[in-house]
Amino acid sequence: MDIKVRPVEEDSKLPNANAGNSSALREVDQVVSKLVTAHVASAKDREFMADSEKSSIHSIKVLGEGAFGIVDLVVVDTIEGGLLCVRKKLLKQSKKNNNDPEVEVQLMEASAGCDFVLQLWSHVMGLYDVTLLLEYCPYGTLYNMLQVVSDLRSRSQVGCWNYISDSMLYLRRKAGLSEDEARFYLACMVLGVESLHKRGLLHRDLKPDNCLIDEKRYVKVADLGLGKDLGVEGKRAYSKAGTPGYMAPEVFHSQGKATGGYTFSADVWSLGIILWQMVDGDLPKWSGNSWYWTKIHFPDTFSQNLRSLLLGLLDKAPMLRISLEQVKVHPWFEGFDWDALERQTMEAPRPKELEYVHIHVKLLPEHLKEQVLKRS
Repeated sequence: MDIKVRPVEEDSKLPNANAGNSSALREVDQVVSKLVTAHVASAKDREFMADSEKSSIHSIKVLGEGAFGIVDLVVVDTIEGGLLCVRKKLLKQSKKNNNDPEVEVQLMEASAGCDFVLQLWSHVMGLYDVTLLLEYCPYGTLYNMLQVVSDLRSRSQVGCWNYISDSMLYLRRKAGLSEDEARFYLACMVLGVESLHKRGLLHRDLKPDNCLIDEKRYVKVADLGLGKDLGVEGKRAYSKAGTPGYMAPEVFHSQGKATGGYTFSADVWSLGIILWQMVDGDLPKWSGNSWYWTKIHFPDTFSQNLRSLLLGLLDKAPMLRISLEQVKVHPWFEGFDWDALERQTMEAPRPKELEYVHIHVKLLPEHLKEQVLKRS
């Protein structure tokens, strides 16, 4: 499902907040009160989500919308208090809409219990649409954070030079995360993708837009709309699916069984592209035509161990591409505590840019923002 996500910075005020309209102000006060007292729904709240009625669900903010669906942040009233989650309404498959939300529901149900995969709390099948209540990740997409990181870390102290280099000379180079920050986020993705593969699920559309940062600042793999159930025996997929730039060469060239198809290693390639983007701040220049290049030229800032890992992740030959198990023991991850990460006891990075992308904090008055951020 292609849903355009609105940048939080462009629409940070609550709807109908008109100082001259008392009823609108009361509505805003009620929304603010719900946001301050509500907490993010977790696995222990699943039964409350399943029993919720339409009248107990209150929309707070539209997060994204497209031709065949809409996503909004909602508060669900329960006996345990207000629960924050995301509601996703998708039109069912039709002649005009090739997306089948029922397949996405099936894949999300199959991934239930995966700590590093976005969870489905409940869903309702209507006559014309499907409504999903999903786990809410307050810091939004990894893509949005990378955009803010690139903007803030690449800026000069001289404001006029920023304007000239951006608008006239196009000289400013994008900035990325530190390798330590990228290591943590990639590790979260590795565990998420690994849990999907163990259940026979191929994601096929891994990219920063489909990786969300939760309340604990851990990354969760999301959006199984293009996913494929290959079964635990590891059958092959044959259709071309994914996003250009992140698509493995064998996926791009897949045109039915005659081309041999592809399997779980296609997701490994996408992880390599994401890792490059996280550290460099931009996609590799060759990512759109990866089947043509013969040698990778790394930025000077990449460490030797990072280059070695990327060479393994971005091997054009799927059979030679390293596995997720090999990624976990690669020298770039030397000393990394995978057990602590899996138990979610590891302290997550706290880049200063995170405060700029927190979704519902942007909707609060200044004097309440710190109160909510302290809970993260």
